[in-house]
Amino acid sequence: MTTWHRTPTANIGLRAGGILLLVTGWSIAVRLHHIALVIPARDATSFMLLLAAAAFLHGSAGSALLFVGPDLWETVEISERWRQLPTRDFTSSTAFEGSQRRAPDA
Repeated sequence: MTTWHRTPTANIGLRAGGILLLVTGWSIAVRLHHIALVIPARDATSFMLLLAAAAFLHGSAGSALLFVGPDLWETVEISERWRQLPTRDFTSSTAFEGSQRRAPDA
């Protein structure tokens, strides 16, 4: 896999994209605030909920890009405890055979 995100151009671009997302999230939040001042809270519309979700997503993604930048794609080592164990075929296991009930001998 290429490390395109390690270049200085990508670093600046990712952080500028984060700033852009934060600015758009802020403008969405301001618009939502103006709408919320006009109508009562019990009359919230699906449009207002969509604006709230968009502001949250823009703020979260913008913060991650601005503060973390290209390190978002950094590989991390997973602890042995959380690694997935290889799958086993339990039908051919001897432990499975020992746990089966045997018919009484006649």
